[in-house]
Amino acid sequence: MNERRLLALALRGMTAVALLACAAVGWHVARGPAVPDEATPGIRTARLAPGQWRWADAPAPPPGLPLAESASLRLLLLRTADGRLHAFHFTAVQGRPTVPVSAPPASLGSPGLPCDDITPDFATQDIACRQPRPGFEFAQRHRWSLDGRPLTPGTPPLPVAAGRETGGEWAPLMPSGTASAAMR
Repeated sequence: MNERRLLALALRGMTAVALLACAAVGWHVARGPAVPDEATPGIRTARLAPGQWRWADAPAPPPGLPLAESASLRLLLLRTADGRLHAFHFTAVQGRPTVPVSAPPASLGSPGLPCDDITPDFATQDIACRQPRPGFEFAQRHRWSLDGRPLTPGTPPLPVAAGRETGGEWAPLMPSGTASAAMR
């Protein structure tokens, strides 16, 4: 009879553990999906493989940044061969990023040189204006390494967009007192 009592006690214990597990799972299901933090909108980067890049609208401008009339802020997100994600701010006019002509933070918010195609080239390991607008061919002189350092004399460094990549999403660094903290 001792064995029988022991088996009954073990069965009751396993039943209690199973009920607790079901209650925990039910609680998570009843709460629904996690609500994203609206204070720190992000940009999907999960499909950005090494050697790829993309442009995106900046989810939040740096604090205190005055934008020139009709200007906006764009982000160049690129993932280097070692898997590191880099993000750079570019001032855009009519949705097209412009070539920065002064060092950050002065270059942010002020339109630079017009260019129809600012892109990274992973073969030459640089970021440059590949197709300048007519009359602005000198915009091609400015070149940067993939980490934003200038490669040509007189070229300012690219303004780094501070942020953090978490779970396949890049979110900007928010000033202290807000929801998020981050790194490049």
